[in-house]
Amino acid sequence: MSKRSLIFLTALTVLLTALPYVYASQNGGGDFVFNGFLLNPLDGNSYLAKMREGWQGSWQFRMLYSSQPPEGSYLNLYYLFLGHVARWLGLPLILAFHFARIAGAIVLCLMLHRFIETYLSEQSARARTIAFVLLGFGSGLGWLAAFFGGFTADFWVAEAYPFLSMYTNPHFPLGMALMLDFLVLFRLPQKPGFNLWLIVKGILTAIIMPFGVFVAAVVAGGVQLWEYLKHEHSIRWWMLNFFVPAGLILIYQFAITRSDTILAAWNAQNQTTSPPLWDFVISFSPALLLSCAVIALLIKNKQLPEYKLLVVWLVGGLLLAYFPFQLQRRFLLGYFVPAACLAAIALDLALADPKKCLRIGSGMLIGFSLITNLLVILGGLLAASQRSPDLYYPKKLQSAFNWMLDHKQTCDVVLAAPDTGAIIPGATGWRVVYGHPFETPNAAKTEADVVRIFSGEMTQTEISSTLHAYNVDFVLIGPSEKQSASDLSWLDTYPMIYSEADVTLYQVGECQP
Repeated sequence: MSKRSLIFLTALTVLLTALPYVYASQNGGGDFVFNGFLLNPLDGNSYLAKMREGWQGSWQFRMLYSSQPPEGSYLNLYYLFLGHVARWLGLPLILAFHFARIAGAIVLCLMLHRFIETYLSEQSARARTIAFVLLGFGSGLGWLAAFFGGFTADFWVAEAYPFLSMYTNPHFPLGMALMLDFLVLFRLPQKPGFNLWLIVKGILTAIIMPFGVFVAAVVAGGVQLWEYLKHEHSIRWWMLNFFVPAGLILIYQFAITRSDTILAAWNAQNQTTSPPLWDFVISFSPALLLSCAVIALLIKNKQLPEYKLLVVWLVGGLLLAYFPFQLQRRFLLGYFVPAACLAAIALDLALADPKKCLRIGSGMLIGFSLITNLLVILGGLLAASQRSPDLYYPKKLQSAFNWMLDHKQTCDVVLAAPDTGAIIPGATGWRVVYGHPFETPNAAKTEADVVRIFSGEMTQTEISSTLHAYNVDFVLIGPSEKQSASDLSWLDTYPMIYSEADVTLYQVGECQP
């Protein structure tokens, strides 16, 4: 692929992942504020919460979605770092988030090009261009399932697909790029400073995308075992410079999530299982089916060893994805990469065939691979045009958030409706009783308690007992709380410390803001 094509396709990818957000940010009008996320806003708000902690000067992560006194730990350092950067540069957190996302997208595009040029070097320039187009813009056939009411993985498992990764957050594309960079090293000669940079890259991968270390280990280990059994290559001991420091960080992360009570509760709820197998096949096809056909062809032509890394990743990634583990879906990180690279070989062969039907069919399959992501973009634009409550919150809340940000103290647990509670930590740095289905300890019960308080299902005595149990210092009453509440007279006994634009904050604890 030429340099000009690379620049054009990278610029197009960046525009497609940026312009929908620009539109959404300008579509709030005078009454609504865009929360900054078009895909998975719940996790998006949790990223902002971590950035807010960095913005407030901390290098330790404390769970802001928990009402229990948090302990600090050196987790989520990338988002803490982005929060510090936002403070240093005087940027709003959401702007720093998207600048980092776009920067990660550019880095990933460049690394995808490097990976393709390395592992498809024996293929034509057209095959390499097809691979880049599939990876930069494509995914699976979920759009077909959508016609029948299906919602397959290619619409939401963002870490598996480069485009969705670039569209969603900063750490997916950067973590995937670091993993690809390590895998490219299998075919590159060592240069001065190689081992030092390998140590740095291993540390960064473990911090930014811990599961990238696992995927890289399985792929690298599989290739190394293949070559060792075939007597094709000696053991690459230099890999230890990547995996040892990365492994030490992973051990720390594992230990802290077991020893810290709040993090242990979060980890117990953090269930990210892989989609059903039928969903998997649809979500990675036609690339997956084409790659299987290519593997059969490579075996027939005795060319399989030339593409062993792609084959090992394709097979090993599938086994990892269904390994009995509560976070198995995370092992799908970058899985579309080997599928698309191998599929590009089949598509190139079809385009080179004199049979017109094969050439037309190849072009159609490429087009079919782009439709799901097109629907993702259009869906985001439609939700933004309709000012979906998942994407926007009332502007009247912003003044209250600004006041809370200016008056943050150590006593900062606030009770709010679940949708407001999702926003408060990132906007203010205050902790909430409930705001996230994974990060709030005992999330199902806690959410139910919050709903019962506002719905009037509790007596005054029960409310007081519940507020005490959750260490609540303040209660925020805004549009969502008023909409869900049948009776707020229980707040009459508490002092009002903020009231503006139909948003009120009551003090229910003993400390002062």
